[in-house]
Amino acid sequence: MKFSSISNIGKLRETNEDSYSNVSIKGYDFFIVADGMGGHSDGELASSLASKSFTDFIENCDIETYKSILDLQEEALFYANTKVYELASKKQEKMGTTAVCLCVDYKNKKYHISHIGDSRLYLYRAGNISQLTRDHSLVNELIESGALKEDEAENFINKSAITRAIGIGEKIKIDSKTIDMENDDIILIVTDGLTNEISLDDIKNIISENKDVYDISSKLIEAANLSGGRDNITVTTVKI
Repeated sequence: MKFSSISNIGKLRETNEDSYSNVSIKGYDFFIVADGMGGHSDGELASSLASKSFTDFIENCDIETYKSILDLQEEALFYANTKVYELASKKQEKMGTTAVCLCVDYKNKKYHISHIGDSRLYLYRAGNISQLTRDHSLVNELIESGALKEDEAENFINKSAITRAIGIGEKIKIDSKTIDMENDDIILIVTDGLTNEISLDDIKNIISENKDVYDISSKLIEAANLSGGRDNITVTTVKI
């Protein structure tokens, strides 16, 4: 396995509110990417605290006591939520962040994925790319309820509004899944600074044209900046 994580401030923002981290323990590799919520105070602090809390929890846990890796991964996110929420309460300010987490489980040849918010995880396999997370966004909720049509979503005024995040309440709801691993898989964990700037076809083409994980991460960020770079951009590329 090879991986590369790069975070870039973009062209318009004064601070980078994205964070990422990773940790290896007993044959498992864990990754997290987080995007501090725009418009909320201390988004940079929220994302960095969530990322650090997630990896700290995993580093210090007894992995054998958990029924599954997903249970551990979700517990680590619950811990991160508590840390961010407690800090926000202490500062009497609103703080929040998205999070996408991946565990590469070599023993069982599985990927364990957990997420909250609108940062995304993609799988590139055998020349095809698919999104394995579903955005927790107002747009998606309106589409699913029938109140908004998919072709209207692109121009929806509150397109960036999310419905779930770490740190905005005492409890959070996480979506998780486990999928099979295959040789030569490439996984991308990204913030919306990438996906709001370039298309899925663009992402697919950049992956197909580059073999090195650093080249994939850096060229995706370069493409997003060339398309406007209106937000912070973070890409973690994992190649099996």
